[in-house]
Amino acid sequence: MTRSESEAIRHHLVFANPSRTSFDGQIVDAYVEAAERHGQEVIVRDLYAMQFDPVLRDEERPLHGDGQISPDVAAELDLLQSAHILVLVYPIWFALPPAILKGYVDRVLGSGYSFRDIQQQSGHPALKGKPLLSFSTSGTSLPWLHKKGQVGGLRELFDAYLWQGFGMQQAEHLRIDSVVPDMDAAYAAEQLERVRATAERTCAKLLSDRHAQRTTSVMSGKAG
Repeated sequence: MTRSESEAIRHHLVFANPSRTSFDGQIVDAYVEAAERHGQEVIVRDLYAMQFDPVLRDEERPLHGDGQISPDVAAELDLLQSAHILVLVYPIWFALPPAILKGYVDRVLGSGYSFRDIQQQSGHPALKGKPLLSFSTSGTSLPWLHKKGQVGGLRELFDAYLWQGFGMQQAEHLRIDSVVPDMDAAYAAEQLERVRATAERTCAKLLSDRHAQRTTSVMSGKAG
């Protein structure tokens, strides 16, 4: 693959774990490595390292304040606008993503986007038509999470809500369970290989979509 073939294909990766050396951090590294091997760019937004403020203030709410956009949110929206996919990497804490990630949804993804837009699935300008890919980790086992209804709950409350509410193209979620400090090295390596495979498949899909769009554009131009 030449650089020109995948030029400007960008992945916007939001990382929500306070430890960059955690297994979640290794997921980020594996994903970036695979994407760059395909000549694509990954913009990593490490929320804790950025000291991202997750608190949505009244003046930022479109139906309460004046929909004011602060500089930090504006910067994120600019990056999202130029990205082709939104990737989330986070641990499960007490059945939900970390509060800092929910704050990113509130302040950035929800910027200028009200509950009416969610209901109508209007599509956020920075997200509409783009795929959502999530990687989550948990210390407990996947069977236990299924038994407690956590997997289905998170899928409906987070994945489907973001995907459908913001008018995104599709949602995929890779869950990695039994992530503990003394986890087996072979198991860890196997899971990271799953991450790389997912990243490679995603890169191929983004490139395929680009070619299809260009072909459609060319054919439309000829028809005109």
